[in-house]
Amino acid sequence: MKEADMHGAIRGLYEGILDPGAWQQSLRTLTELAGTAHASMMVWDTVRDQVTVNEIVNPVVELFSEYESDYQAIDPAKQFAPRLRPGDWYIDARELGEGTMARHPFYRDFFHRYDLRSYVACLVERQPHYEVYFSMQRARTQPLFSPDDTRGMDWIIPHMRSAMAMRDRTLGLTVLARLSTQLVERLNFALLVFSPQRHVLLSNRAGERWARRLDPAGKVSDWTLSRPFADMVQAACDPQRAVAAQAARATDGSGAGAQVIVLPLPPSHAFAAQWQEPAALVIVHEQDSAPLLLAPVLRDLYGLTPAETRLTNQLATGQGLPEASQQLNIRHETARTQLKAVFHKTGCNSQAQLTHLLSRLGAALDEA
Repeated sequence: MKEADMHGAIRGLYEGILDPGAWQQSLRTLTELAGTAHASMMVWDTVRDQVTVNEIVNPVVELFSEYESDYQAIDPAKQFAPRLRPGDWYIDARELGEGTMARHPFYRDFFHRYDLRSYVACLVERQPHYEVYFSMQRARTQPLFSPDDTRGMDWIIPHMRSAMAMRDRTLGLTVLARLSTQLVERLNFALLVFSPQRHVLLSNRAGERWARRLDPAGKVSDWTLSRPFADMVQAACDPQRAVAAQAARATDGSGAGAQVIVLPLPPSHAFAAQWQEPAALVIVHEQDSAPLLLAPVLRDLYGLTPAETRLTNQLATGQGLPEASQQLNIRHETARTQLKAVFHKTGCNSQAQLTHLLSRLGAALDEA
């Protein structure tokens, strides 16, 4: 066994945390080192008693699909699995003997049909509801597996276990990051995180617009704040005396307004102060903005048409019916007809009741 091949197999497992192709190449190297026909990772769902085969080297689709659907139920290795500890090997020739293997239907009706003779499986990881095995199979032209064969592969198992744990952790963080991004995008306000140097570390799409308004980087902004934004960020990022909460009013030349709230975000790790800095969380609530999810809620709860939803969204910003009809470029009579339909569907008797209903829905969506 060449040391360079061993190092290559180990390196491939760790590179496989981010690159599935590297993991697959590592398993391929292991099959060559062990002199086997196939290799795979096997996951045994111990609750449902179902084995799934994946990450196969030299795959034969029918072989592994038949195993999963029919023959995993009579796999004699299962009766030995509870005795195994992580790092232990099941060796069929040792546990069963060649005579039993020749008579057993798992080998007679399944393995031999695919020109296979022997297989081993190492318990890599055991969890409360599932177990993970590294398995290798040899062809009928090859010798039976022996303890010497598995001892020669013991060196890879700790690395496989560590790489699997790191890969699962990385996958979990990736999923969490995607969910966090989706959640941030659904917020009905601009959200940004600034570094002490006022670099944007995180923002949703609404926040991207406000990043240019709050800190125009030497350019003249159409928006004016009631207090300097740079001072607010600096105060929030003060490592000694961070200001708990700050607020400012933003206005533009057309009379639009917004509330800007700045909160401190201390370093996540108390012992990582040498490389991790505090940050400032900035939230911007714009005036006259209906909640982002109000339209689908009105549609699903009350069956409002798109036209009725557009009118209701305008009314939710505090506009009266004349202003809303003008904003939507529809006739006042049309708006009145749509408003009557909205009253009927929502059970409201007046615009005041409708406004109250919309404010309650908006508050619920903002908290969701």
